Amino acid sequence: MRTLAETDRNTLPRGWVRQAVMGVLRWKDMPAAGRSDTLHKGATLQAPLVQRQHSVPGPDPRDDCRLSTNNNVKICTTPPSSPQQATQSRRLLQETLSRPPPYPMIAVPEKGYWVDGTDHEVSFDHRGVPILPHQTWRAKIETDDTGKCYRRFYVGREHTSLIGNDETLGPVLLSIKTENVANQEHTRILLRMRTGTMHEIVPSSCLGDSPSPARMAKLLNEQLNIDNFVPVLHPKASQLIANYDEHVLVTNFKFGVMYQKFGQTTEEELFCNNITSPAFDDFLALLGQRIQLKDHKGYRGGLDIQNGHTGDQAVYEVFKDREIMFHVSTLLPYTESDPQQLQRKRHIGNDIVAIVFQEENTPFSPDMIASHFLHAFIVVQVVEPNTPNTRYNVSVTARDDVPFFGPTLPTPAVFRHGPEFKEFLLTKLINAENACYKADKFAKLELRTRTSLLQTLTEDLKEKTNEFLGGSATVVPGTPKSDSGPGSRFIDTVKKAWSARVKSSQSVDNNLANANGHERLSKKSSQPTISESTPSSGRSLSKSSIVSNGKKSPNSSTASSPDLTAHAHAHPAMSEASDDSSLTSEDLEEHLAGGYIDSDTGLESMSSAETAAKACSVCQERPTSTTGPSSSEVLAQEVAKLKCDKLDLLRQNVSCQRDIKRLREKELSLQGDLEAAKKEIIRLRELLKDYSPNGDRSPV
Repeated sequence: MRTLAETDRNTLPRGWVRQAVMGVLRWKDMPAAGRSDTLHKGATLQAPLVQRQHSVPGPDPRDDCRLSTNNNVKICTTPPSSPQQATQSRRLLQETLSRPPPYPMIAVPEKGYWVDGTDHEVSFDHRGVPILPHQTWRAKIETDDTGKCYRRFYVGREHTSLIGNDETLGPVLLSIKTENVANQEHTRILLRMRTGTMHEIVPSSCLGDSPSPARMAKLLNEQLNIDNFVPVLHPKASQLIANYDEHVLVTNFKFGVMYQKFGQTTEEELFCNNITSPAFDDFLALLGQRIQLKDHKGYRGGLDIQNGHTGDQAVYEVFKDREIMFHVSTLLPYTESDPQQLQRKRHIGNDIVAIVFQEENTPFSPDMIASHFLHAFIVVQVVEPNTPNTRYNVSVTARDDVPFFGPTLPTPAVFRHGPEFKEFLLTKLINAENACYKADKFAKLELRTRTSLLQTLTEDLKEKTNEFLGGSATVVPGTPKSDSGPGSRFIDTVKKAWSARVKSSQSVDNNLANANGHERLSKKSSQPTISESTPSSGRSLSKSSIVSNGKKSPNSSTASSPDLTAHAHAHPAMSEASDDSSLTSEDLEEHLAGGYIDSDTGLESMSSAETAAKACSVCQERPTSTTGPSSSEVLAQEVAKLKCDKLDLLRQNVSCQRDIKRLREKELSLQGDLEAAKKEIIRLRELLKDYSPNGDRSPV
């Protein structure tokens, strides 16, 4: 994946190019003359690039951090800096440390992040053993199982798949299957759109006496406006559809693990930690197995398993049929001459979720790690390490556009060292990454990927259906028309070329017979051609264009007509795909602001080449226009206006759906909190009964 470091290599000073590797970008401490003080707390993806500046070379103050770490000093700090040189996160942490302890585990910026799990006060019994809350959470991985529905309910069973096209929402793939549920006939509907996949099972009585695919699709999405669907008929169609549905399923995960000592306030200090403690080693042993990378055969998470360039060991775990690789900062390569430790940052900075292990009570700020990808942090603080009462305080923070994810933290958010905490933490990590995919940045990328895959799938299914039937099939209404096979295309081309040649020869004869009436005769002969091409079919459109070319230049019509016809039907669906891709890319570029740089797919140039073939239906409505350039310009303007209207509607649709999802997620989270509160009340009542002064007190 290309990053800002590759695109801005010529605009940034040489000293800053190294800091922008693999999407990890940070505004470093710079002289006041070289930068502005207008930083905003909680800035995320839209943070400005580093400005060009000239500084006097000198010793790097972060070298003291590295030396202190090598000497195993408990506190690793940098020389004090002026307020103008300090970043917002560093100033926030320094202000927090200036107050008396205990310190909050997470110092949240004013904007950009939310935090969960701030209560860590526990009580003790008469023996000094901490009284921790009962485990009320459920280890449930929050995933969308819609991607498994087709293989589970449709593959190998009698069903029907149909393709349609909506002018606004693009291609649609519908799968229908009837089944009996509780002795009643139901219809299972699976609707695939570029905005997502929807699955419902409805009683057949709800569909009326004459159910149609258009009506079924409208039950799941009222905005769809498709008159006709085309069936998919091919032996391998089910496998292609199942592969598309399952592309959203993720079974491999990689998470970062960082080690924070007391008083560390910058990312350089965190990545400089090279010597750990037994408490951190016990925590890593709880997370997973420490493996040798050269002997590893499973998921590697971007680590080198051949040459050892990313270290010798790593932490790996298989949890509920999911492979997890942990990028532990202290196990990644350490470079003495690099105070920024880019070898470590380039792996952890490209993760989506990271764990921050705190040796002692010290604050952590989520914006102290500069990364385009890190969206959620789970902070774990050990208490009474290496004792029978070892426990962990847990806090969670994530960016504002990341929805809440479970399991819900107990109150207080304290866990004992053991398998229950491991199950909770791994479940929380997986759910955190799944929730981060719903953030604006990743949602835009997912929308663009899904749009491209669905467009390719529908085109492939149409082509395979035509090949399987051995002749022309009905084309989806609203999409560019294409001929069925190479044989039929060749025959149609010969017919059109021959008809164009005959008409052009007739036009020449008429000119020789009556030169003064040439213009009147040519207009009269063109009217039947236009009326013939009125039905919306690809063949009539191509015929109309060829005849007009033949009348305009009789000498060249015979040679040019077959080429034009073949070109107009070579890739009929590519112009439609390019329209969707261009709109999606424009919507993405407004939000990414250069975070991702996509290579040219060639669809944009293809759409301009197919404009004439796509605009023929509009040309038929203007029979009086005889000049080609003027009509094409008018059509281009109309297409541009339609694209703008389409983009506005899509934006409104996406924003409304996002609001609905957020409200639903908030409702679910509130319900979970309510259930947890009820269980806690029941537990407290039982505890009061146990400690009541009555004689029938139950034994402890």
